[in-house]
Amino acid sequence: MASTSSGAAGYRGLQLCGSIPTDELSAVNSRWLDDAALLVAMTHQQQMAVAVNRTIVMRLSWAVISGGGGADQSPPPPMVRKVGSCLESEEQLTAMEWVVFEAATVLAVGTSFGALLLFSQKGNLLIKQYFHSDPVLRLRVRSEPLGHMSNDTSEDLCIIYPKAIARIETRVKLLVHRKLREREGMEGEGLLGWRVGGEGLDGEPPPNRLPFLMWNVNKAAAGLVCADGAVVGLMPPPLLEQQSRRHYAALTVGPDSTLAAFRVSGDKNSSLVGVIMDNLMPATVTRIASLTKRFWQRDENSESNRPTEVSPQAFSRASLVTCLKDPVRKGERLAVAPGGSLAAVADSLGRVLLVDVHAVVVVRIWKGYRDAHCLFLEAPVDGSASYGDLNHPYLLSQKRQEFRLCLAIHAPRRGVVEVWQMRHGARLANIRVPESCCLLQPSCKLRDFLDLDSQNLDHEYEEHEMFEPAKVYILQGYSGNISLINPFMPVKKKLF
Repeated sequence: MASTSSGAAGYRGLQLCGSIPTDELSAVNSRWLDDAALLVAMTHQQQMAVAVNRTIVMRLSWAVISGGGGADQSPPPPMVRKVGSCLESEEQLTAMEWVVFEAATVLAVGTSFGALLLFSQKGNLLIKQYFHSDPVLRLRVRSEPLGHMSNDTSEDLCIIYPKAIARIETRVKLLVHRKLREREGMEGEGLLGWRVGGEGLDGEPPPNRLPFLMWNVNKAAAGLVCADGAVVGLMPPPLLEQQSRRHYAALTVGPDSTLAAFRVSGDKNSSLVGVIMDNLMPATVTRIASLTKRFWQRDENSESNRPTEVSPQAFSRASLVTCLKDPVRKGERLAVAPGGSLAAVADSLGRVLLVDVHAVVVVRIWKGYRDAHCLFLEAPVDGSASYGDLNHPYLLSQKRQEFRLCLAIHAPRRGVVEVWQMRHGARLANIRVPESCCLLQPSCKLRDFLDLDSQNLDHEYEEHEMFEPAKVYILQGYSGNISLINPFMPVKKKLF
């Protein structure tokens, strides 16, 4: 188990139950976490999925380490899913994340051909849909956790591409549940209490494909290519736009800019200019080109004289708000705090930038963290050891005021994980970690706020005052142990 050089860090010890039954991910190899093609995703129920090449290992779980050093539980063995039949000949898995609804959990997987695949917990393929021709860089599930002070109640699954960002709203749960019923025979109540009748909110059948919005950030920022990105929440519309229309704030990092901020429209045809550019211009240009070819070509029956088919414009409107460019500095990774108020950017010069998302300004800089990986967490101020116990009654009475927002920075070259209090707080922990390890954060649970009345939602907050904090774990490759970071835990209560 990891050790600490200061008395401010605590852990909840968990041990991997069983070994990973594949040659590619053998637990005997202590450096298996260093594989660049490895994908890891975790749920809030302490279950994990691991994927590499064309193999997905699901149902990986941990048990609490007992006093004798062994796990005190024996969960079922992991399940191996070969997904080669679901992919093209040269298609590979490039991103993975859990999508957790109230009554069902599915595994979202992105591919090198721009597709999104949704698998059930039993390994059945529910949906495969192509959104873009570029490879998927990152999948992000965004939700406003209970107890956060924010007016943003939107939830979505975002797909990050090198030149574009796609957003899928969580209303697709109707389609997901219908696929679960078809493939696995689910009966009874639907997701979030809806009856399984094959009908949507307005009595219409759910769509066969996932509805989405896509923004071309490459075109909006004059050729910008991103290495990571995120949709962080709602953003005020421009002065000349209708105030009732939704706009979102999107952040990207990459080789062309350390940080770029965009205002992206939640409506495809959000302006007259957008309607003209998206619908009239492609058809007009195509028609003119066709007439020109007919005029200059003698053979009227030639194949080249036939007008080409006009493809519908799939991009919504995106505008660049600001961009931090530095010829020698490249943005590598992006982390977004719960609620979307802060973001952390790790660049190629070994610096970590703390960004105020609403003002789009850098408010703090850390130096000397090359190849850093950052994640935000919310830790209890009292350092309660029940912080990571999913079945403890403590979770039913926790409040937002009892937690502090922190940033965990993993510096692999230095072999440490440092935890800093936001925004300008001191370092709370300096945790020594082995070479082969990584930070993990469970996917947030979707609550479908779009279907709830805002007044009822506020009343729900006042009545229960429940808060679900964001947690960060340290996964060690050589031992399979996973540790929950609890920086406020007193030294005498540490669990090793």
